[in-house]
Amino acid sequence: MRRIILILGALVVTIAIAGIPGPATLAFGPTVAQAKYQKTKPVGWGPRSSRAAAKLVNRNGYEPRKMNFKDNHRVPGKKLLRAWRKRSEMPYKRFVDGRFKGTTDEIIQWAALKWGIDTNTMRATATVESWWDMDTLGDNGDSFGLYQVRRPYHCWGKCNIARHFTAFNADYYGAIIRSYFDGKQTWLNTVSGNGKRYRAGDLQGSMGAWYSGRWWGPPDRPVEPYLQWIAQRKAEKIWKHPDFIAYTGN
Repeated sequence: MRRIILILGALVVTIAIAGIPGPATLAFGPTVAQAKYQKTKPVGWGPRSSRAAAKLVNRNGYEPRKMNFKDNHRVPGKKLLRAWRKRSEMPYKRFVDGRFKGTTDEIIQWAALKWGIDTNTMRATATVESWWDMDTLGDNGDSFGLYQVRRPYHCWGKCNIARHFTAFNADYYGAIIRSYFDGKQTWLNTVSGNGKRYRAGDLQGSMGAWYSGRWWGPPDRPVEPYLQWIAQRKAEKIWKHPDFIAYTGN
């Protein structure tokens, strides 16, 4: 609603003198009260819609990975999403759309908010997987981007949807971790190599399954060092450290 010009002018002068954010700043993104740090939600929760999650993101502008800019501002089209969903067997594939644009940190927040996974756990995992660099390739060129979405288990062919769309990459990771956590990946109890019986409600086991493809196993690829590495990065908040910020790419 438009304000009376004289009142607005007086407010702007007062704001400028006091150093309080002006109307343009106040209108940008959620207020501090609205922005949300996501804690892990219980089994069966959510997800939020992409739009609802976006409204809760702290638009802090923090971007230590300027090289991600193009990938951070791409959204997969309907045709690309349909083709991917047609092949995917991931239980929550219908909710994954990558419909968000922002800095790398804002995208990680958004995925955490959408899927109800602790925000700093999502940040720390991305440091272990890719050092927040969307150009990162792993597993002999078969794993891509922020969370190292791997071919042929999660994407196919050139895997463009995972390697060139940061929000999709994060959205997919959040979705599959939530599916493990919610007890939807029951195939894990039909294969060998697990260290424990698969069950819902185990976030550490869910993250380990992303790493190894088994539930707290297999013995020749233990998940404990991987999980400890994430915990260390989370405790350090490594994404705020000067050496992390100074990184300029592989």
